Amino acid sequence: MNLMQWAKLFICLLMFAATGSYAEEELDPQSFLPTDALHANWIFSGVVTSENGDHYSYFFQMQRDGDKFHAITALFDSQSKQVILLDEDAAIIPDAKAYNWQVGRAFLRFNPINDSWIFGLKTKDNKGFNFKVDMLSQLENNPAVQDLRPGVELIVSQTSHLNGHLQAGDDSKEQFVMAKSAWFRQVWLTKPQDKTHPLSGLLCRFNDGSGFYSVNMPEEDALRGAVSGSCDAQGMATVMSQFINVREAKDGLWHIRVSSPAHHLVLSDVIKQNSVIAGFVSEGALSGFCMLSRDVLGEQKAPVLAAEKVIATSSIKL
Repeated sequence: MNLMQWAKLFICLLMFAATGSYAEEELDPQSFLPTDALHANWIFSGVVTSENGDHYSYFFQMQRDGDKFHAITALFDSQSKQVILLDEDAAIIPDAKAYNWQVGRAFLRFNPINDSWIFGLKTKDNKGFNFKVDMLSQLENNPAVQDLRPGVELIVSQTSHLNGHLQAGDDSKEQFVMAKSAWFRQVWLTKPQDKTHPLSGLLCRFNDGSGFYSVNMPEEDALRGAVSGSCDAQGMATVMSQFINVREAKDGLWHIRVSSPAHHLVLSDVIKQNSVIAGFVSEGALSGFCMLSRDVLGEQKAPVLAAEKVIATSSIKL
């Protein structure tokens, strides 16, 4: 091969490398696509702020077991620490469409075009909310899939911006609210399981914008029996110990202890609804909102409710 042939080959290799790099940049590693597994659990939790500066805390949980869906939703006034709404319902949705579900008055859907979830609830007495949360995240906060055990996977992530509307009752006007981020957790089965799996989780968000999470799976064959993470007020990931102790005291208060960085949070003004416990925490000048969940993943009996409805999926217009 002469010098001219070598030069042509070198130029072709450069062009191929440049084309490959460009194609790789076009792929968006920060985008998110939720699971389409038949057994999955989704949680959103955090604090939103209205244009008047009022703060509201919330959680939204939906679980799918085949065509059985179960939703628990709550909204709190962060100033008075009063419950604005608390709702739980279940439904059987035959031939459920991907990422577009309504369970009683709660709804959850995902838009893959702009990588966003829309979720919320509306009650008969005009209490409710609808939130849109963007899943596009900064590179350092890009969610990573973690294997809890063979066939059970987890993502816990801070989302991007959240915005939406809420109404606290008949006498209140609809308010526009927003937040820099929200906690998002998705757990799902990727392989058939011969048993159900208990899972406990903790999501906390503080008034300065910082927060942390913890997930535990107490099984002997767990690949990762404990997973935790935290972020500072700017949303940057920080180092946190996996050793988090959560205990209920005789007086009904819940104590959350983190070994590093050292925290002792007391969860008060607690509500309990089936598998979820939520309330407000304080540690000196640091205060915020925490949600505890005790879930079971896999084929199981439907939760006992006052009434169970059989509905078809429908599009929710917001």
